[in-house]
Amino acid sequence: MNKFPKGERLNNVKDIETLYAKGDRFMAYPFSVRFIYREHSDNPNMSVLIVSPKRYQKLSVNRNRAKRLLREAYRLNKHDLQTKIQTNNSQLLLSICLVSKTMPDFQLTEQKVKYIFDTIENKIFGETN
Repeated sequence: MNKFPKGERLNNVKDIETLYAKGDRFMAYPFSVRFIYREHSDNPNMSVLIVSPKRYQKLSVNRNRAKRLLREAYRLNKHDLQTKIQTNNSQLLLSICLVSKTMPDFQLTEQKVKYIFDTIENKIFGETN
């Protein structure tokens, strides 16, 4: 069974406001990404917020499908970045937002999530794969 545990969800209002006010951002079309990296955190983990706004996907069926695809791609590809964050005793707040009116398929979504994680890893740790 696919799991997206509560500990990995970003649901603290203050953290979300900080993320959107001060976080770094970049585009990996059709996704917009914002993140904040905090070193030496009390709670070393990776929290993610997955957004599919009504502005781009009018039907709730499509919004829910987009979020489902993103959660699955996140679940399958999170392990490398998550272990680096936990070994450095740090915290990553991440928001991935669909900004396209067309619905991406799973292959494109997974490819972009891998690109997002590689980009974040390069920006934080300065490594190239």
